[in-house]
Amino acid sequence: MTFIPKTGSFEGMKSLNKTAILNLVRLQGPISRAQIAKITKLTPPTVGTIVSEFLEEGILREEADLGKSKGGRKPIMLSINASRFYVIGVYGAAEVVRTVIATLDGKVKHEVNQPLTTLPSKDEFLQIITKNIHQVLSLEKAPAESVVGIGVAMHGLVDTEKGISVFAPHLNLENIPLKEVLEHEFTVPVFVENDVRALTLAESWYGQGQAVSNFICISVGLGVGSGMVLNNKIFRGPYHAAGEIGHTTVDVSGPRCHCGNHGCLEAYASEHAILYRIKKGIRMGRSTILTEWLRGDENSLTIEMVFKAAAEGDPHAVETLEDSGRYLGIAIANVINILTPSRIILEGRIFEAGDLILSPLRQMVEKGSLRHTMEKTKISTSSLGKDGMLTGAFTLVLRNIFIPEEV
Repeated sequence: MTFIPKTGSFEGMKSLNKTAILNLVRLQGPISRAQIAKITKLTPPTVGTIVSEFLEEGILREEADLGKSKGGRKPIMLSINASRFYVIGVYGAAEVVRTVIATLDGKVKHEVNQPLTTLPSKDEFLQIITKNIHQVLSLEKAPAESVVGIGVAMHGLVDTEKGISVFAPHLNLENIPLKEVLEHEFTVPVFVENDVRALTLAESWYGQGQAVSNFICISVGLGVGSGMVLNNKIFRGPYHAAGEIGHTTVDVSGPRCHCGNHGCLEAYASEHAILYRIKKGIRMGRSTILTEWLRGDENSLTIEMVFKAAAEGDPHAVETLEDSGRYLGIAIANVINILTPSRIILEGRIFEAGDLILSPLRQMVEKGSLRHTMEKTKISTSSLGKDGMLTGAFTLVLRNIFIPEEV
């Protein structure tokens, strides 16, 4: 059930028409055939033929007694037959593999999680994903033919065309053939994307990026990354590496980053960097309530403990979070000056610290960006929370169904 346009041919025009109708029903359904013809400017016979094909395939369904009529028979309304087909979403994070099965309207039916307590080999990682997918299919009792695709969101560098995780740094794995292995196992299309770009797609469909033609998502976790929508298209760059904001320099004399450079944003603003600075301060004798809480076991330190200490006014925790916010603000100001996005969407647990992070962030944005562009850029936190990247994973499949010409 994929409608790939063949531009310049009759079949290509038909595919484009099918795509236009299907996506319109997704966005505005329930909707009548007459309304579809009026909005798409297609002839009623063309609409009728295409709708009949969709009804036969089971992707659309008719709903009686919903349409409004001026005295005559009520029109039969059309909507997506959301529960007839399923999509699978997989998020390969640093510490867990999350897998869901969802319907065509994006409603998650079941989720299976596999924590990664040790670093898996490439084969072990693929086996975990395969097992998880079989589990969610079993939980939903979904027949194989009802699954229309699998989307995988991976941290690190991804080749979307080949469907390969080129480098997953937190797993220390390279060249994971996700598309090849999963398509062989499940015989459905598989789409692989960087996790922050998957989040960006989810924001454009369900979150604060809806109807916004130019926006940037910035995700802060163990690392720092970004996804960009420019002129309504997700931008990857020619080498699939666009958006590595975490490795832009915010202090040339700063600490060494794991990438080998000095003063990267990631070395200041990531969760790893925050925890490192807290531990370093404790080792140097910095007075902090965290010393009492840790009782000599610095490996038990979590980002939530830092938030709690800061909320209680602990100076070391407060200063560390504020510094991270300032460096994020420097990087965001540079992004605004270069790309002038309408919106910046922030995602990550560190933003749960609220104004401790956001106030210094906004102050540095105001100082570092041009006023006439900064004033037009809205900065907000993601409404999708921890599920954004996983939602983006299965939305990769939905995008291919409803708007396949968008790449």
